[in-house]
Amino acid sequence: KPNITVQCLVQESENLIGQKLGSQNPPYAEILKNMAIANIAAGNYKLALNYLNQAETIWAQKIGKRNNINAASVAVLKGDISYRQKDYDGAESFYEDARRQYDRVFNKTHPEYVKVQSKLSKTYFMQSRFKDSQDVLEEVLANYKNFIQDYFPALSEREKAKFWNTIKGDYEFYNTLIVSRGEKSKYIGELYNNALLTKALLLNSSIKVRQRIMSSNDEALISLYNRWIEEKELLTAALSMSGQDLETNGIDPQKLSNEVELIEKDLSLKSELFAQSADTRVIKWEDVRSSLGLNEVAIEMVRFRLFDHNLTDSVMYALFYIEGESSEEPKMILLKNGEDLEKKYLKTYRNSIKYKIKDKFSYEKFWKPIQDKVGSVATLYLSPDGVYNQINLEAIPTPDDKYVIDNSNIILVSNTKDLFINKIKTKVVAEEELALMFGNPQFYVDTTPGSPLPSSGLNRSTAEVVTPLPGTKREIMELDDLLDRKGWERQLYTEKEATETSIKEVSNPRIFHVATHGFFKEEKKTSKLDQEFNESAAYDNPLLKTGLLLTGAGDILNETQFNYNVDNGILTAYEAMNLNLDQTDLVVLSACETGLGELQAGEGVYGLQRAFLVAGARTIIMSLFKVSDDATQQLMVKFYRKWIETGNKRKAFVDAKKEIRNEYRDPIYWGPFVMIGLD
Repeated sequence: KPNITVQCLVQESENLIGQKLGSQNPPYAEILKNMAIANIAAGNYKLALNYLNQAETIWAQKIGKRNNINAASVAVLKGDISYRQKDYDGAESFYEDARRQYDRVFNKTHPEYVKVQSKLSKTYFMQSRFKDSQDVLEEVLANYKNFIQDYFPALSEREKAKFWNTIKGDYEFYNTLIVSRGEKSKYIGELYNNALLTKALLLNSSIKVRQRIMSSNDEALISLYNRWIEEKELLTAALSMSGQDLETNGIDPQKLSNEVELIEKDLSLKSELFAQSADTRVIKWEDVRSSLGLNEVAIEMVRFRLFDHNLTDSVMYALFYIEGESSEEPKMILLKNGEDLEKKYLKTYRNSIKYKIKDKFSYEKFWKPIQDKVGSVATLYLSPDGVYNQINLEAIPTPDDKYVIDNSNIILVSNTKDLFINKIKTKVVAEEELALMFGNPQFYVDTTPGSPLPSSGLNRSTAEVVTPLPGTKREIMELDDLLDRKGWERQLYTEKEATETSIKEVSNPRIFHVATHGFFKEEKKTSKLDQEFNESAAYDNPLLKTGLLLTGAGDILNETQFNYNVDNGILTAYEAMNLNLDQTDLVVLSACETGLGELQAGEGVYGLQRAFLVAGARTIIMSLFKVSDDATQQLMVKFYRKWIETGNKRKAFVDAKKEIRNEYRDPIYWGPFVMIGLD
C-alpha cells in the first residue's frame, strides 16, 4: 500500500504540474526525477531511465550544461540503476561523472559529494577493488567524523536520528571491508575508534544541555544559546552551498566558524554542563589502554551486518580488545554466527533459566570464544552490543559446574571510553543520603486492561495488557524500612503517586529506585520507497520506543501503539536522558523487562541503559527480563544491606547474587540482574 500511495501521489503531481505549467519546465523535470526514484524502488528500471532522460533533456535546455547541477543527481540515479542490475562498470562510470560535477560546483565536503563517494566505494568493493574501496570509504568516514564533532551537537533529536540512520550503514560496510582481511589486520584500531565515536550516538548529552539551559530562567544564557544554535544551523547550511551561493548570500564559512567558537567559549564560562558537552576531545583506543591497570582488559563489542552488494541479514559480532600495560594494538575476536546467537542460542539461554533446564550451549557460544582469547584476567571491562545486552554472562554455567561469576570479574560499561573519561573527570556524588523510590504504579486510571479507547482505532487483540506488580510495593516498603534504620531520608511513590511527572521532578537523589515494567518496541519494517519519500518512516528515533511504564501507562497503550508521549504515563529513554541525576550514585530499575521484544539492532535495550548514564547516574542495576517478585525483593534487600555496610557497590552486588545463588542455585533468582557503569 505505501508503494502504491507514493507512486499515485507522484503521478498526480506530474499530471497537475504538466497541465498548469507545461511539460518543458524545471519543476516538471523534478517531478519526472521523483517518478524515476519511485520506479527504481519498485524495480521498473526501463521506465525509470525513460523519466530520467526526459528530465535531463528539460534541464539541459532550460539551464544549460555549465551550471546544471541537476545533471549530477541524474547521473547518480542512473548509477543506482546500473548498480542494482549488477552492472558495476556502468555504475562506476555514472558515479564518477557525478562526483566530478559535485567537486566542480561544490567541494569535497559537500553532502552530495560524500554520498556519491559512499556509492563508489561499494561499487569498487563489488569489483574486488578492495584497496580503492577502502581509500574512498575512509574519506567518507572522515567527513562523518568532522560533522559529528562540529555540527552534531546543535542538531535537533529528529535531525540526529536522520543523520545517524543515513550514515550507520557505511560504518557496517567498513567493518566488512576490514574484517574480510582477517583478524590480524592493522586497521582493527580504526574499527575500535569508530565504535568509540559512534556507539550510542543518538544518546548525545547535548540534548540534556539544551533542556537544562532552556529551563534555567537565565535569559542571557538562553539568548546566547539560541544565538549559538542559529549560527550552527547557518554553518551547517553553508556545507551544502556552492562558492557562488556563499558569495550571493554573503556567507564567509571561516569567519562564521570563528564566531561560533567565540560563542562556545562564552557559553562554556556560563554553563558547566555546556562546557562538558563542548569538549571536542577525540578519545581513541590508546586513551582507553592508558586507563587500564595490570591484568585488566577492555572489550568494545560491535554488531554489524555483512555487506554483499547490500547489507545482508548475515550478522557478525566483532569484539575489539586491548590489554593494560601493553604496547600492542587492539586485537579482534570475530563471532560469525550472529544470527544463531540472537535467535536460537538466546532462546536456549532464556529457556534454560526460565524453566530451570540444564544449559548446554551458552558457555560454548557466548563466553568460551572470549575466554579462549583473553584468558584469565583480574578485571574485564565489557561494552556489550546486540544480543549481549540481553544476556548476563555471569549467569552462564561453566564446565566445572560453576558459573562465570565464580571465575571472572566482568564490569559492564556503556562504552569503554568511559574508562578514560572516569580517569580525567571526577564524579561528584550527592552527600545527602536521600533515596527516592517508585513502585507498583496504577497502570490503568481511566480505562480497563485490554479496552482501547474508541478513538484509538485499536481492537482488543492489538491493545497491550499491562499486568500489575503488587510485589514491587512490598519490595519498596522493605527497602524503606532498611534505609530508615540506617538513617537515610526516603521519599516513596506508589500506585497513583508513581507518576511520570513525579519522576521528571527528581533532583539528584543519592539513590533512585524504580520498580516497574520496561518496554522495547521493535522498529517497524519500511519499504525502500517509503525511505525515499517518507522521512517519518525512515528516521524514527529508537529512543522514543523504549522506556518505563508508570501510572496511566495502560491507558496510553489502549490509545496508541506509536506515540508514547501523547500523555503522561510512559517515560521514554529520550526523556530519561533529561532527568537531573548528575550527582546520583545509583539508579535501580527493578523488575524491569528491558529485554522485551525480539532483538533487531540492539538500540532500544542499549538506549535505556545509556539514557540514565547520560542523565548523570554513576551506576545502574537493571533486570534483563522478568523475574519473580520474591527473588527481586530478596536480592535488592541483600544488596542494599551489604552496600550500606561496606560502601562498595560492585562487591555488594556480586556478593548478594552469590548468596542468592547458594540459597536457590537456579539462576532465575539472580541471573537476570546486571550492573552497568563504573563504581
